[in-house]
Amino acid sequence: MKLKILGCAGGIGGKEPNTTSMLVDDDVLVDAGTGLASLSIEQLVAIDHVFISHCHLDHVAGLALLMDAVFGKRSTPVTVHATPEVVQALKTHIFNWVIWPDFSSLPNAEQPSMRFEEMLTGSTLTLGDRSIRSYPVNHTPGSVGYWIKNRDAGFLFTGDMATTPDLWAAMKNETSLRKVIVDCSFPDAEAELAHISRHFCPGALLQDIQDLPEAVDFLIYHLKPGQETQIMYELEAKRPGKFTALRAGDSFQF
Repeated sequence: MKLKILGCAGGIGGKEPNTTSMLVDDDVLVDAGTGLASLSIEQLVAIDHVFISHCHLDHVAGLALLMDAVFGKRSTPVTVHATPEVVQALKTHIFNWVIWPDFSSLPNAEQPSMRFEEMLTGSTLTLGDRSIRSYPVNHTPGSVGYWIKNRDAGFLFTGDMATTPDLWAAMKNETSLRKVIVDCSFPDAEAELAHISRHFCPGALLQDIQDLPEAVDFLIYHLKPGQETQIMYELEAKRPGKFTALRAGDSFQF
């Protein structure tokens, strides 16, 4: 199983130019931020499944543009997987014929170019030899992280989140867990803002993950533009060698 990072920033204008989107093999997209812009039309057409962690714009803006790009070029619909709350938000606020056309009814309702599939938290979907399990996380209503693995190894993508003890309790005994892609959006000086917006700062993140095995690699994403260096400095100072800032173009093999 291959993982390629298309975008991982917590906004635009910083060290990383594009927001969150990750490609698993050639056919599965995890979140659909502006990182999608790095793909060719042929690569976009090859995407069969999109898993959305939550409905904030930096994670879904590319979904609208993806559907426009592949319209009429595929024989089957793109399946968008998300919790019922996120599916409803996408239908109501984006694919509503005001912000963007409703591609779940184009070219017609019988043969749509996009279809929504609700994925309840705690459920698992199997695609070939890959399994994708969703876990509820502490962010906006319906937000989830995804545990994605094959027969041998895998990674956890937390999505945007704040303290979520149940997630780490569920993952700490997963022997095939190799990497955790986790949000750390603000420096400790903005801990209150992190708390209000339900994101991590270094102190809160370190407290949350203390029971996970030492062998697990932590890849930090969603660093706020202009604060990347400070956030990573604070993490490194507290746990040297434990954290790496994720970058667009990074690729991993599982």
